[in-house]
Amino acid sequence: MKRSDLHEPVGNDAQQRFAARVAFFESVLREWLECELITIASGSWSEGGICELLPRGRAQILPPAYEGCFAGLRELQLEGLEHHMHIDLGRVHTVVYSTAPSVCFGGRPSFEARFLTTGAGGAPTARWSVSLMLSQPYHKGAVNLDQLDWFLERARQHLERRPDLVRFEVSSELEKSAQSQLLRERIREALPAQFARLSVEATTTSAASAGSAAVNSFDPPALGLLREALGFEDAALVVNRNRTLVEFQTEKLRGVSKYVEDGHVSWQIGACHDHHCQLALGSVTRVLFSAEPVPCQRGRLNYTVWLLVDGPCGNPYRSAGYVSIVLNRPYDGDRPRVTLIEQVFERYRRHRQQSWVAADELFLSALERGPSGESLCRA
Repeated sequence: MKRSDLHEPVGNDAQQRFAARVAFFESVLREWLECELITIASGSWSEGGICELLPRGRAQILPPAYEGCFAGLRELQLEGLEHHMHIDLGRVHTVVYSTAPSVCFGGRPSFEARFLTTGAGGAPTARWSVSLMLSQPYHKGAVNLDQLDWFLERARQHLERRPDLVRFEVSSELEKSAQSQLLRERIREALPAQFARLSVEATTTSAASAGSAAVNSFDPPALGLLREALGFEDAALVVNRNRTLVEFQTEKLRGVSKYVEDGHVSWQIGACHDHHCQLALGSVTRVLFSAEPVPCQRGRLNYTVWLLVDGPCGNPYRSAGYVSIVLNRPYDGDRPRVTLIEQVFERYRRHRQQSWVAADELFLSALERGPSGESLCRA
């Protein structure tokens, strides 16, 4: 593929190539969504956290809603739930079928289809916006062969359809795995020689690999405040990364759990059997209470609790904004929903003496006027 093909389409030929590329990536996504035993993951440990959705065969992709440079944007919704994800397939340049040791499976290989994205100027990168993974690739400690065969068959079909847009990779670390011989034999049986050859050359590692950098093992100072904010009524936990936005409805998330494995610490929000995300909460250094005029509230204020880190984390609107809890509907028509807004004010009052807690000017002004102040309607 030429690099120029990855830019915003210009002219009829480029538009046709762009549309064909997006259509292919969408078809790959749809085929995976038909399987009930998959997980949709976004983010990587190298950037501090991973969000996971479990569609269970109930996901649907909405029709295209935009044109131009956003023509590849698709919204993925889950039946009966408000959790959803926006994926810009127009910025995807390759689907990589990958298997590599994963901490999610105790160091055993994961089986993933990673959607790699373009970077500055449309240049291909090794970063992925989303990864589709088999959720239950093992049964009683052994490889689930039905699941593995499903994975390899998807890879074979997609490689044959668009070898310019798909590749197959196996981490060099797989040699250390007890499943190495079985997997290599299965791969060679399932894939044509030109594709199987690629499987022994790749050296990439999983986003949740056992080699991920360790984070602080002590409980982060903001943990208590985070748990309180997750109890907000009619609110969402938002993870915003480069070209990816994931929203979890807080009422559906049950608890914050700490996991330690081989010195590596992760924090999971939500239950294992349901939608959840895993975050490096040990990297959070401060909390900001914010009030900002936002388009989704018709230019009126919305209220956000930001968990911030030192340095950028991929959020295009707030560089250090690692994760946030935001109210969904702070207004009923033109009237502020006083009870909802007051719950954010109360958390700030409770924690504002902490050295790591701050509030921006608009939030402090709204706090002084109260949740029913006229300023809320005029912001």
